[in-house]
Amino acid sequence: MRQFYRAVLLDDDHRLIGYVEPDTQLEEHAWIGNHAVQGIERLLSTPARVVWARQRIGRENLYATAASVAPLVPPEHGCTGRYVLNHDQLGYVDKATVRENAARRRVHPLPMLTAEGGADLHPLAGKWAHDRISVGDNVPAGFELWKFDVAELHQFQ
Repeated sequence: MRQFYRAVLLDDDHRLIGYVEPDTQLEEHAWIGNHAVQGIERLLSTPARVVWARQRIGRENLYATAASVAPLVPPEHGCTGRYVLNHDQLGYVDKATVRENAARRRVHPLPMLTAEGGADLHPLAGKWAHDRISVGDNVPAGFELWKFDVAELHQFQ
């Protein structure tokens, strides 16, 4: 069964700020250039804790808990940055280096790296979940480049 996800933003103390509902399954929106993901990127001009929370029917989890607060409305317009930055692990991914798959789509590192569920999705999935993430055009000193080489989303089911 394919799962639905919502992007959940938390403050430094892990309290809910809000969520964004992409209204599609993960494999349908986790691409560079997707309008919903770009909106979420625009919310991350300053660091926030991010989790792409997975729906789990019949179980209380972050996906369900997030619905207790108002959904966030991402800005429709504006620039998104080249780099996805992890301020807790001092790492970053350069979106410009993400390679295309056979369908000429590029997996977006933000949903993948912050996806709740971890290794059952992909070895990189969830490695940045709950970390302070921002998106920008500059990499702070001391941050290390993460190799992000995920061309397919067939693991997301």
